[in-house]
Amino acid sequence: MKILILTERFFPEEFLINDLAAEWRSAGHEVEVLTQVPSYPGDRIFSGYRNRLFQTTREFHEIPVHRVRTVLGYNTGGVKRKIVNYLSFAFWTSLWALANGWRCDRVFAYHTGPLSMASAGMIFRFVWWRKCMIWTQDVWPDTVYSYGIRPTLPMRLFLNLVVRSIYTAFRTITVSCPGFVGKLKPYTRKKVVFLPQWTTHDTPLPPRRADGKKIFMFAGNIGSVQNLDKVIDAFGKRNRADAELRIVGGGIYLDRLQKQAVDNGFRNIVFTGRRPSEEMPEYFAESDVLIISLKPEFDLTIPAKFQAYIAAGRPILGLVRGDTADLIRQHDLGLVADPADEAAIGRAFDAMCEAPAARFADWREHALALSRDEFSREKTIRNMTNLLVH
Repeated sequence: MKILILTERFFPEEFLINDLAAEWRSAGHEVEVLTQVPSYPGDRIFSGYRNRLFQTTREFHEIPVHRVRTVLGYNTGGVKRKIVNYLSFAFWTSLWALANGWRCDRVFAYHTGPLSMASAGMIFRFVWWRKCMIWTQDVWPDTVYSYGIRPTLPMRLFLNLVVRSIYTAFRTITVSCPGFVGKLKPYTRKKVVFLPQWTTHDTPLPPRRADGKKIFMFAGNIGSVQNLDKVIDAFGKRNRADAELRIVGGGIYLDRLQKQAVDNGFRNIVFTGRRPSEEMPEYFAESDVLIISLKPEFDLTIPAKFQAYIAAGRPILGLVRGDTADLIRQHDLGLVADPADEAAIGRAFDAMCEAPAARFADWREHALALSRDEFSREKTIRNMTNLLVH
């Protein structure tokens, strides 16, 4: 089967689609990727790449990767620059699809950001009559409004039309969070299937040796939606000698958060900067509790790190609402606090520090069981492939 993957992000950017592409390639499918020049999360072109209009490389498992030009400034240039970035990717990938859509049998769209990235799906579907499938990690138009766009009547009508039009092109619609299923019902009559994300680091880690100190760790992108300013304030003001907060990752808010910690004299907070994904198990092994934090308006999102956290067998401190908070409570994976309530976040840190070893053992076993039973990599990829191919 000739599979074309449409995605904004691909190797060397660290996203789950890399693992899926490699898996399909090893299974004997002919895989090609349509993406853009890599620039995430630093909003700058990766070393070794040139920001050309069109180019093809084979640096990942010999898979042909067709790249279109990236419009930079999407993280720092405000809403207008972000819109230009969205439209540019949609236009150039649609143009590529118009000229090359005949080359594939199936199209798989990996939707992590703007839904407009899947616009080329309409060309593949209605010009070349290819069967298309989308795996969405984000819900439009809700996400648009959460970034500050005013939901005026003209804007709502326009975005609703865009969302309905794009989903019309996809025979199969899948989502990474169960809460997304209901959110998409107003925009499509098709069945929406929940397919969870998985982790490529699925080896359970032994508990960290007790030394009288609890190590809390956040790992991942450091941007505005992660709500880490509240986390840092809540933790730092506790000033506990028996706890340390480690922030592992990079992003546009890293410098701001480091300054926040220094200005407030928080000495028990450590920033490591961005680290390669293959090093994450080592960092997880040095932690007692792993943190998931999102602003309240992102209550439907289950971050990709959730699967990595439970596969490692670490208790979770969920500073979130919605689906992720429900999973943590339902399966007893750790503790939850309202992300808008700094005092509640502080109390949750205290409760984790004071929890007995038996509770940590329970949280660990529950996490490993959930990872094994519900978030299996092999099971999800098998189901995904069957939906795409048949």
